[in-house]
Amino acid sequence: MAVTDERLRRMEEVARKRQFGLRVVLEDLENARNISAICRLCDAFGVQFLHVIHRGIKPIILDKRASAGSHQWLTVIQHPSIEDCLNELRSMGFRIYATHVDPTAKEFTQVDYTGRVAIVLGNEGHGVSEAARHLADERIVIPQVGFVNSLNVATATAIILAEAFRQRRAAGLYDTPELSESERNELIRQWLEREKVTAPSQD
Repeated sequence: MAVTDERLRRMEEVARKRQFGLRVVLEDLENARNISAICRLCDAFGVQFLHVIHRGIKPIILDKRASAGSHQWLTVIQHPSIEDCLNELRSMGFRIYATHVDPTAKEFTQVDYTGRVAIVLGNEGHGVSEAARHLADERIVIPQVGFVNSLNVATATAIILAEAFRQRRAAGLYDTPELSESERNELIRQWLEREKVTAPSQD
């Protein structure tokens, strides 16, 4: 089945706004709904690269209703350990922001998201690991004034990504493509393959 010109233009438009320098790292999340919701958030805010550390024996099975199929538009990179993931990102010039409720943590609005930034979110029960906290450049926290001093991990992701989006859009990072033309073309090729359609003929 051939993709329509309108659909291809939409893919090109989305690819132009994909952010190389804004990434999400999920450390040992267990709930499929949370992971799926975060996939949807990444797509919505232009995050192309989702890094996953998953030590479970069973593979991650996404919740299709929560993800709305958004995972097929992402580049999901799996790592054997948080150390492997964060050291690789740091070697690429990324600053690491680990979410953690800590008196020394900065409010999430007080850090800069306009450079190369990776946001680390941890397990639903115990949060990010000690290794992640140790390797992070900053620990960030969402201030709260209620009785329960914690948020669902997908909710926290939404709040933080909205701030990252606000800063990066104000800096014009969604106006000029971060991915090269060849990288965007390869991304579109992968999207077309996942949809099992072909681009229209240029003849």
